[in-house]
Amino acid sequence: MMQAFKQMPEPLRKQILLRLGLGTVFLFLLIALLAVTGDMTLWLPCAGLMVFFVAGAFTLFRRVVLGEYLVVRGTCTEAGNTFLKRRAKFIIMDTGEQLVRVSLGQRRKRFTVGMTLNLYLATNAPVYEKDGVLRVFSYLALDVRENAESRE
Repeated sequence: MMQAFKQMPEPLRKQILLRLGLGTVFLFLLIALLAVTGDMTLWLPCAGLMVFFVAGAFTLFRRVVLGEYLVVRGTCTEAGNTFLKRRAKFIIMDTGEQLVRVSLGQRRKRFTVGMTLNLYLATNAPVYEKDGVLRVFSYLALDVRENAESRE
């Protein structure tokens, strides 16, 4: 199992570790609340969140081990930002064959045009088409690669 974890792509490993870490935090919070109070209304939400994050980590681990994911590689051609905080709201990436618009759920700072991106999608992720552009609303991970031109 550890060998399979080491062979996973780095962004998916980070997502699994993040979910396990959050599950561990809620486990410790659950133990602390059980020690301090015996009130079930306080520790029950912690138990639920712990189970949610740990189950999500194992589901993602299983999906990656079974190979039930796709990697879409492309370059960023456009990035839409929010008005007030200037965070990225969506990106449009050119895969060479098709334009893909990805609605970002995470709080990312900035994307620049020309960045190389790896988008990890579940094989059963819904992909919609509108005006010749594929639209993706959920993804497993997004990896930003540095271009060779930007290093020079």
